[in-house]
Amino acid sequence: MMRETAQASEAAQATGTAPATGTAPATETAQAAGTAQATETAQAAVAPELFVLRDEDGPILYAPLGQLMARANDAAIAAALAYAKDPSSLDAMTPEEQAVVRIFDDRGFFASRPLPRHEIGFRPAQVTLFPTNSCNLRCSYCYAFGGEGGGNGEPLVTMHPDVAKRAIDLVAHNAKERAAEGEPVRNFLVSIHGNGEPFCAYDLIREIVWYGQDLSERLDFPVVFNAATNGVLSEEQLDFVVANFNSVNVSFDGLPEFQDANRPMAGGRGSFEHVDRTMRRLSQAKVGFGIRTTVTSAMVGRMPDIVAFVAESYPGIEQLHLEPVWECGRCVTSTAAMPSSQEFTESYLASLEVARDRGLRLVFSGARQDMLVDTFCKVSSGSFTVTPTGDVTACYEVSYRSDPRSERFFFGHFDHDLGDFVFDQGKLDQLSQLNVHNIAYCDDCFCRWHCAGDCAAKVLDGIELQEHRGSVRCQISRALTMNQIQRRLDWRPSDA
Repeated sequence: MMRETAQASEAAQATGTAPATGTAPATETAQAAGTAQATETAQAAVAPELFVLRDEDGPILYAPLGQLMARANDAAIAAALAYAKDPSSLDAMTPEEQAVVRIFDDRGFFASRPLPRHEIGFRPAQVTLFPTNSCNLRCSYCYAFGGEGGGNGEPLVTMHPDVAKRAIDLVAHNAKERAAEGEPVRNFLVSIHGNGEPFCAYDLIREIVWYGQDLSERLDFPVVFNAATNGVLSEEQLDFVVANFNSVNVSFDGLPEFQDANRPMAGGRGSFEHVDRTMRRLSQAKVGFGIRTTVTSAMVGRMPDIVAFVAESYPGIEQLHLEPVWECGRCVTSTAAMPSSQEFTESYLASLEVARDRGLRLVFSGARQDMLVDTFCKVSSGSFTVTPTGDVTACYEVSYRSDPRSERFFFGHFDHDLGDFVFDQGKLDQLSQLNVHNIAYCDDCFCRWHCAGDCAAKVLDGIELQEHRGSVRCQISRALTMNQIQRRLDWRPSDA
């Protein structure tokens, strides 16, 4: 497959056309970068996928499945594309063209490689528990209307301990069995998350952690605990987190003024002082933690300032995750608007330079050139996430029965009479189809094995796979992935 991609003002756009020829092939194609394919697959090898990308320095030949890239002139790339389409064409080429083709060949550009395939079958070794939908904040853009029953009038509830314990039992035994069968499973993972603030159900969280630790000892198999939190924690809760959690992800909007405006306490006061104390404590205790910042149109121009503040204030941070707000949930009725793709991209790229100078890793979920996947997340494998009501969803963002998307993403529930989970295999089969192999819109995009069609809950809201037409996030993903490719091509040892 051969495609050409041009970098437009907002993003690199896949055009699907062949490059022009007419100049002598450049032998500088030896300037290639690449790594071995790092993904488990379950499909026979396929012909190489080659894309032609363009930036201000000229064309780039990109082979995503091999994570290979090279700068060359149009004639060199034309020769490479001709050979990839028909190897017998080599005989009719000039000696210079043949030499260039061999350079590309030596670097693996024409190798057949398997396509990425997600894990088949539902046998989870990790679970994400939503202890409660109660919340001590009232964030202006909350996708779940935290503390308000999803905006649909659903009651505020706390998960029954039996639900949590059975979920932990299930993943712990799966993990140990899979490890015994030779799979690279080293622990069972219990993540605490929520469509509210999970630590509002602190007593339940303690019970969950103690139960998981006891089970780990009985099975002689390690357990790992992760948590996502808004950071408004008491001293006792902080002590517990430091003592028991392997990593923490804190939602924080980067600067005190944005935090207080976007993420106020339920009573209206600002929350910065509480979250600041939490992150300073995590840094001091050397608990691995990251920050998730939601970027609104009012914030987008200050992203470099956010990066500088975070890096200087919280030296223990492992990464800063920047995402544009998605207009759903409480965001629809508030003033929190999504920035344009161009605004976000330009500010993100400026922020990268600030982060690099300070040794901070920046993340945008759709830009991951180092990954080869066919699904954006584990939704196609039946991600095992349990809501406070005991429902099982494949998506963090779909956590209420009243959400119309629950028809697609809910695939089980806890049956209190049985004392066990009941799963719908038909729903799991349908979820397994939510992958980029089945999204025609992505066929000509050089990002398709990286972002894999993006977040299904966002881009497939109310539509079917064949109706996928991309989004603002696609434009951002293409532009930032293009930048990652450029950075790899231009990398020098001094950049390490």
